[in-house]
Amino acid sequence: MSIDTSPVRVAVIGSGLAGAACAAGLRSAGAQVTLFEKSRNVGGRMATRRAGWVSADGAEQSVTFDHGAQCFTPVRPRFKAVMARAVKAGSAIAWCPRLHVAWPVAAGPCLVATPTMPALCSHLMAGATVHLNLTVRRLQRAADGAWYVATDGAPLAGPFHHVALAIPPAQAAVLLAGHHDRWADALMAKRMDPCWTLMVVTDEVDWPWDAAEPARGPLAWVLRNDRVPGRTAPSGSAVWTAHATAEWSAAHLEDDAQAVSTELQSALRAQLPRTRPDGQPIRVHHATVHRWRFAGPAFDCDDSFDSDESWWDEPLGLGVCGDFLAGGGVEAAWHSGDELADCMAASIERMEIESQVEAAIR
Repeated sequence: MSIDTSPVRVAVIGSGLAGAACAAGLRSAGAQVTLFEKSRNVGGRMATRRAGWVSADGAEQSVTFDHGAQCFTPVRPRFKAVMARAVKAGSAIAWCPRLHVAWPVAAGPCLVATPTMPALCSHLMAGATVHLNLTVRRLQRAADGAWYVATDGAPLAGPFHHVALAIPPAQAAVLLAGHHDRWADALMAKRMDPCWTLMVVTDEVDWPWDAAEPARGPLAWVLRNDRVPGRTAPSGSAVWTAHATAEWSAAHLEDDAQAVSTELQSALRAQLPRTRPDGQPIRVHHATVHRWRFAGPAFDCDDSFDSDESWWDEPLGLGVCGDFLAGGGVEAAWHSGDELADCMAASIERMEIESQVEAAIR
């Protein structure tokens, strides 16, 4: 590659936890990292949404919903160490929720990002350049091996020595087409389950659990969101985030959002008391839904293509990471991005050595 190698410049497409972990590892290796994110905030499925409404007395009210990943329990040593540092930095906090599930389970401690779920990604990618509200449409590779990133509404970005794709497999496959068709074909075969998520504010109710897993119906998980550390609710209110099952979400994926909201609210009401403590019907103050087209890897997806937690092609300077390569979930996303960063860092070190040798020869 003839472009200047100091510092090594890397484009990371996607700012979810996999992309954030990849950016953190690359920054530690001395790379100059630029992240491209199509949404208005970082985090991907580490997501928090703010909502507001006017109450009956005319007062403005606001709450936050953790409508993506809501908590996680570090298991592997390296992730534990990184999360310990995040806790020390104030980007995560321990929580021991009270659970009501279909089978007996010991409610152990977990972690939540604070003050919002995207804060963990922001903590990890500190020092990187982040471009929000930019959808990457294609990648271009020049004759000298340099990469350029084409986005909506912005000039061509680059040159970059390497590119890392930290986005859902179907979206990554589109960008890989023509550059790495074998990977593109493999990613198109990886199924991701969708998820409709309901976000509701109701009157306060007698609800002994912080989270519950309904035994039947369209809801897979119900969280009393205002009981998560750092989250609050207006006085006399309860904040709920409920995820629909993958099967129900797939069957209703293209349904009208209002119809989805109505059905999921009915399912949530079936889990709650019928009335408030004063005997009056429970009122809904705010309700909305969010559709995750790529909520997580399908359990029956084909993992036969590669057992690695990330993919890296050094001659091309092209990599792929994401939880769908590592089993699904928060920790899997982090490990995939971290592993890809390790592979890329080794390439960066070789590039630096080659540059030094060339300089010495001259």
